[in-house]
Amino acid sequence: MGVDAGTAAPTRERIVDAALRLFSERGTIAVSMRELADAGGVTVPGLYYHFASKAELVRAVYRQRVEREPWSPPGPAPVHTLILEQASREFERFVEDYDFLRLMQRESILGDPDAREVGAALSTEWRARWRETLLLGTDLAPGADVSAATDVLTTFLWGLFVEYLNRPDGPVDERIRDLARVLGPALGGAPA
Repeated sequence: MGVDAGTAAPTRERIVDAALRLFSERGTIAVSMRELADAGGVTVPGLYYHFASKAELVRAVYRQRVEREPWSPPGPAPVHTLILEQASREFERFVEDYDFLRLMQRESILGDPDAREVGAALSTEWRARWRETLLLGTDLAPGADVSAATDVLTTFLWGLFVEYLNRPDGPVDERIRDLARVLGPALGGAPA
């Protein structure tokens, strides 16, 4: 008697969600398979049925976030507007992914190769989204350095998120407006 596919998927998802919560609180090394099984509502053998090892479960946590939802680019608009809209969307996603980002940051610093690999993939994907977004600028100057702007945007937003973690009541919206006000004209688009 095996586990049918309809039952297996929700159980895997429940285990991955529980693992994310525990890993983000204490790190991947400090959490035992017994704790993961208990938090996921399965037995230890049941946990091993779904994940052959803790490393496989860690990779599943990372993959779940990478593959969770497809990104859809905004429509063509002035650069200033695109920066405002996309930066606000990206920042909101950071806040939604707080546990995951905390886990990734901690485990990357500690040298976890899976975290570093997924972090590099996420960074590449994030920069590609920004590049695609900026290229939709209806007033983008022909010689605009979109690659440099992408670096500025991603670095700024990550720094803003770190600041937000330390001071959640900080002026996030104001900072994003200031960024768009400065960077929009630098790329050829006037602020709205």
